[in-house]
Amino acid sequence: MKVNNPLAIFVVVWATAPFSIGVAIDAALQQDTVQRQIGVSVCFWVGWGLVLGSGIIRRPWGLTVIRVLTPTTLPALFATHLYSHISAGILVVALIHATLASLLSLLPETGNAMVDGLSYGDEKRFLLRVPSAIAIGPLILLWAVVVLGLISGPITVASENWIIGILLIGIGWPVSAFGFRSIHQLARRWIVFVPNGFVIHDYLATREPFLLRRQDILSLGPAPANAETDGEETVDVSQFALGPVLQVALHGEVEVVPRTRGVSEVKLAKKILFSPTRPGAVLQEARLRRLVR
Repeated sequence: MKVNNPLAIFVVVWATAPFSIGVAIDAALQQDTVQRQIGVSVCFWVGWGLVLGSGIIRRPWGLTVIRVLTPTTLPALFATHLYSHISAGILVVALIHATLASLLSLLPETGNAMVDGLSYGDEKRFLLRVPSAIAIGPLILLWAVVVLGLISGPITVASENWIIGILLIGIGWPVSAFGFRSIHQLARRWIVFVPNGFVIHDYLATREPFLLRRQDILSLGPAPANAETDGEETVDVSQFALGPVLQVALHGEVEVVPRTRGVSEVKLAKKILFSPTRPGAVLQEARLRRLVR
């Protein structure tokens, strides 16, 4: 799915969320206590403001905010509907709106636009794919822990269970902060095109970023099926991410320090494997910069 300027579309879609998602939640709580109405409204407006501001500011931390909070609207609507029935028409409109916003927030183009907010001068950033070991299972579980830790305490307090609510806030918010920080590491993984070539910045795969200089790049393109067994010194920093993998071949060698649990070992690599979220856009940028033909 390719959308022109998806971040701008996301900001517009999210800015109008109060007119569908907000209306649905408000309708479900019409007969509830004033305290609970206020508590839920505060949670909604704080979350809405954080996501909207993040989309406008465009920073990696904002990408984490967007991708953590926006999909929360879907289970929130279902939970609200189970708690207090929402009319079918209002619920359907709200679910469609929440689904659209969630999909836009997860698009690779949205991620690239957010991390590229850090770029200055002649730089251009492209996000790397989530490692398969994290994407399959742990990431969704961690997201659920972060969301539950954030909202369970305030909602319990709004339900007048003060002691339990305060305990949940005291425990849940630090856990959420730790989980948010862990998820945020995924938004700090990118390649950066600079005038002298491009840098691979991935602290999950390597101890430090490393530069692939323009004059050293021999070729850049899709990795062949035998990339790991072709007899050359190849370093794979793709971390088995699901999706296409790119390979850059060098005239000489580059020093890479893979992240391991034991003693770090410097490797001299002639070929590097990596996996951006949009490999076609990366190759196009490389051609525009005349790094490859």
